[in-house]
Amino acid sequence: MKTAFTFILLSLSLKLSAMEEKTIHVQGSMSSNRTWMDYTSSAELNLKKLLQLLSRSENGERLIKEARYKASRSGLTIEDVIKVGDSSLTDTTLVRKFSPHSPEHVIYESRSVVYINKGLAWDDALLDLAHELTHYVYREGFNPYAESFNAKDFIKSTIEGSGGEVQAFLTECRVQRELFSKNVQSRSNCHKIEDTKGELSFKKAVELFYHVGSYFDGFHGQLQKREIASSFSDLKPEKINFISSAYGVPYPVAALMEYDLVVNKVCENDKKRLAYMQHGPKRGPASVDDGQVKFIQSYSARCGQK
Repeated sequence: MKTAFTFILLSLSLKLSAMEEKTIHVQGSMSSNRTWMDYTSSAELNLKKLLQLLSRSENGERLIKEARYKASRSGLTIEDVIKVGDSSLTDTTLVRKFSPHSPEHVIYESRSVVYINKGLAWDDALLDLAHELTHYVYREGFNPYAESFNAKDFIKSTIEGSGGEVQAFLTECRVQRELFSKNVQSRSNCHKIEDTKGELSFKKAVELFYHVGSYFDGFHGQLQKREIASSFSDLKPEKINFISSAYGVPYPVAALMEYDLVVNKVCENDKKRLAYMQHGPKRGPASVDDGQVKFIQSYSARCGQK
């Protein structure tokens, strides 16, 4: 941990499993037997080509424009926020800063980077890019230090919120429809969320994401202990359709695991901040103002003996 300021890095990286074999309508040296990183020796050129392919899709082109705009607001280009990685994910980092001399004054900054798995074929990499850019553009920010931060909202936001897994999967399916043949589309999970008219259904997708199979009893028990089980009516012990590659479990289960990790990290860092408040520069154990009292109460309620 760096020492100029005390801060926390929270990484959220829930990733939808790659879909089955696909065939994209492209020509040249791109084939299903080669990865997208085999196109040239330059990662920059390969990423540029991937963006070009995605822009052939109407939904993909709109997504790229929105991603460029979001990046520009931070003084970046879209190329700055898309990187080559060992797996495909959107890494959103919350940075909390405060001076040891004024620990009651906190600054928050949020940064996101999209990674695309270097070992994927062109078609899979293309769909992963659409999926991850959806997270990047639309995922709503959150502050885990806020008193309102809670497990129920975190799980729901991760699955069905703006920029969540359901929206990212729907975007992936729309791009697939625009760029791939009917035969290829039939081999993906996208057909499972079609309504009677053949349209992609957000509601059906939400239902499938809450199918947790054999994890149901244990997970439902955890929700009951937290008194939030009644908020998840779609949770069912039916066949699992989507697995988080980050945790190897269904997404609702992974989201709760992520929430607990985030809270543990928050408590660890708040404990350090509390120490600065009580024993930092020009302070003594008795020099606690009203704001610090409120913080101590909030810390005790959230973290207990952590």
